Amino acid sequence: MKTFIKFAAQGEISISRVEIIPSGLKPVEAENGKFIVGHSETGHHHVMERTGAQFFQPENQPEGMTVLFAILTSANELQHLRGHDTHETIAFQPGMYEFRSGREFDPYAELARKQAD
Repeated sequence: MKTFIKFAAQGEISISRVEIIPSGLKPVEAENGKFIVGHSETGHHHVMERTGAQFFQPENQPEGMTVLFAILTSANELQHLRGHDTHETIAFQPGMYEFRSGREFDPYAELARKQAD
């Protein structure tokens, strides 16, 4: 298990510690007791437990990207829900964090889209 200090990544998710959470965000609802930090087309999501965590997102996400902010009041872990060839779990201490999904540009379709895991 990796331990988060200032910056980390798990698959297409980039994570950084932040000092403040921007205003004007809307709360994110947990699904089955977990927050989906990185959505996978195949169901192999990147998730954090709901306990001791609050997640928020901007009203308008950048095209092809997901940005989330989290306030953790207790230790938590970012897990990749996949039984094989999985990304290593990352341990987090209480604090405030920003999560960004990667995105890619398709020059043939001329659009930005969320990076696939």
